[in-house]
Amino acid sequence: MTIRPLRPSEATDAAALAARAFFDDPLFVHIYPDPSRRLAGFTREHDAYIRSIYLPAGTAEIAVDGGRLQGLALWLPPGTSSPWWREILLLPRLARAMGLRRLLPNLRDYRAFDHVWPSGSFWYLGLLAVDPSAQGQGVGSALLRAGIERANAEGVGTFLETGTQKNVAFYRRHGFQVTQDVVLPHGPLHWALWRDPSASSQ
Repeated sequence: MTIRPLRPSEATDAAALAARAFFDDPLFVHIYPDPSRRLAGFTREHDAYIRSIYLPAGTAEIAVDGGRLQGLALWLPPGTSSPWWREILLLPRLARAMGLRRLLPNLRDYRAFDHVWPSGSFWYLGLLAVDPSAQGQGVGSALLRAGIERANAEGVGTFLETGTQKNVAFYRRHGFQVTQDVVLPHGPLHWALWRDPSASSQ
């Protein structure tokens, strides 16, 4: 298995992989309640985020084995914020993905995550996804370790949010600790997790 940067030509395939991985995730069941539209909506939304945010301003990495895409990690480096105009340009694509009626409530839920960001320097893990066919084979751990090693080398922490207890346990094994609950205005409960650069992994 190889961890390497995502190429722009692979963005849509990577977003589709994430949609498969997150099909039953509480947040995205809430955002896309119709199962028949969830894969397409999630793919459109995250293809937009990858192309507009993570490729130009962050770090997008994939796990590949035998030429097959198996996992995706999306990171924002310390001090990086998305220019406001990129977010404005995303609105039409997000409206097509979510539906106009659900766009504003969903954006309010997303904004709730902004209020739990820690101060100081840290790498932010925006998304870690493993194709269902490759789960349980160490793909997620390999992608996560690559990001942790980068943060450790810079002497900064790592931060993320998750909406499932199973994921909390996974991240704890890699040295993360829950710092607070994230209460969304309309959506499911999430947890904010932080990892010090000196933390150990199991």
